[in-house]
Amino acid sequence: MGLKSRLEHLEKLSDGLYRTLTLPDGQQIRYTSEEMMAAVIAAMHDQEHRLLPYVRQLDTTQGMPGLIRQLEESRAREHL
Repeated sequence: MGLKSRLEHLEKLSDGLYRTLTLPDGQQIRYTSEEMMAAVIAAMHDQEHRLLPYVRQLDTTQGMPGLIRQLEESRAREHL
């Protein structure tokens, strides 16, 4: 097996490890489940994470992005 075919094989294997956020403008952001969990924890502690600016662009109440939005919206209501 040549280097090129090995790299292609590894790339196929890694596809299952990543998920994708699709932003309203069509941009796609790849992330791992561990990264999303770290983003949830950061949102809980009112900290930043690389995924949070992207999650804020989504209009969803589902899954981890929805949980993050609910956490941040709840915090914003508390500060009013």
